[in-house]
Amino acid sequence: MAASSRRRSLAHIEETLAAILLVFAFVVIALQIVTRFVFRDPMFWTEEAARYAFVWLVALGAAEGVTSRTHITMDIVPRMLPERVQLLLRLVLDLVVLAALLVLVYYGIFGAMRAHKVMSIAIGVPESWLYGALPVFGLLAAIRILLVMARDVRLLFDSGRPAVDAPSERYL
Repeated sequence: MAASSRRRSLAHIEETLAAILLVFAFVVIALQIVTRFVFRDPMFWTEEAARYAFVWLVALGAAEGVTSRTHITMDIVPRMLPERVQLLLRLVLDLVVLAALLVLVYYGIFGAMRAHKVMSIAIGVPESWLYGALPVFGLLAAIRILLVMARDVRLLFDSGRPAVDAPSERYL
């Protein structure tokens, strides 16, 4: 139960951060609209700040998509296979995705470190704040795919339950 509680806590932190980023981006864009069209004097930093917020928001949302399996997939052929074979195929594909995510984390860290030397023009922070979203996404998604794979392995060896999981009602 402790692992499940930690997963829920991590998910709650990510959801809270995503909500804060969404509200921040909305406020900054609204501020840009008001200053541009009402006062005819746009704030120069708002577009860049909104872009940073959206990049991080997308990174967090894409990592969540791994857990809920909401990313686009081609499943015509796998759906014709028996449930156990579908599960095995999904585990193999998850291993390939995990490997790609780990490569993304590795090279993303170096990209963010290189970008740390460059300052953003409008808000004056290192560009690593923007490029850092890539390895963070990769790490969060890798953790989530490992959790999904662990669940699938349990399903594979539990003969009393169906092998293919349905999307959570939370996402329907």
